[in-house]
Amino acid sequence: MAIKRLTTKLGILLTIIGLSVNVLAAGGEETLSANIKSEDKISLQNGATTYMNYCLACHSLKHMRYDKLVDGPGIPADIVENNLMFTGKRITDHITNNLPADAAKEWFGIVPPDLTLVARVRGADWLYTYMKSFYADDKRPFGVNNTLFKDVGMPHILAPLQGKQVKTNKAKELESKIEVADIEIAIARRDGDDAGVTKHSAIFHEATGALAQLKHDKGYFEISIAGSLTEEEYNTVVRDLVNFLDYAGEPVKLERQALGMKVILFLMFFFVLTYFLKKEYWRDIH
Repeated sequence: MAIKRLTTKLGILLTIIGLSVNVLAAGGEETLSANIKSEDKISLQNGATTYMNYCLACHSLKHMRYDKLVDGPGIPADIVENNLMFTGKRITDHITNNLPADAAKEWFGIVPPDLTLVARVRGADWLYTYMKSFYADDKRPFGVNNTLFKDVGMPHILAPLQGKQVKTNKAKELESKIEVADIEIAIARRDGDDAGVTKHSAIFHEATGALAQLKHDKGYFEISIAGSLTEEEYNTVVRDLVNFLDYAGEPVKLERQALGMKVILFLMFFFVLTYFLKKEYWRDIH
């Protein structure tokens, strides 16, 4: 009976876990793969440079010290002190900025968050997709919006590099069709028109599928005004920036992973040692 109860509880637990995974997968946004490499020091150096020049004015890294730019990315200490330290007097000081909180709230509607742990919270793929999802929107205060973070209160700080990104006419057409179909479904349900619900639901799902395919085929956005970088060069800049933010979230990750392998190897060796020791102790009994 005890085994039966344990099996039942285990089955329930696995079912709950499975449902949770499905819910998270269904509710999450589709993201691009950042393909970051934590051990790539050149990438980390470029990402740190981009962050200090474009992001630090608004977003601090107050849980990280300047000397971590030396430890991981391998930037020489004198270069950090002379070129990348905009606040603080010592290389062991935390990476902050001089943006007044009251002014920031007035300009942006909210104080820009510290980004030390953003990669651990959001994930590298989310950040990479976010920086590639800005598009021109005249209705927004800064003239841009973001498909991954709708109505975000942040300007597209890397726009001079990427250029002016807009939605293609096909994307606008499909989104308009989806919006109209959604409204028609609501009206049909209100009126008890089952045939209308079926008809417009089919249109809705067809347009949604076509839009997903358009995004997959990279036909959702286009550059209307070129920036200073090509698409491939901009992708590299964003990838390096995300790589640096991933490093900032856990500077000791590579050391932790290396130590973890050593611990596992030790435990395997210790297991073999204890196994033969057990055989030796029980040899006379068996």
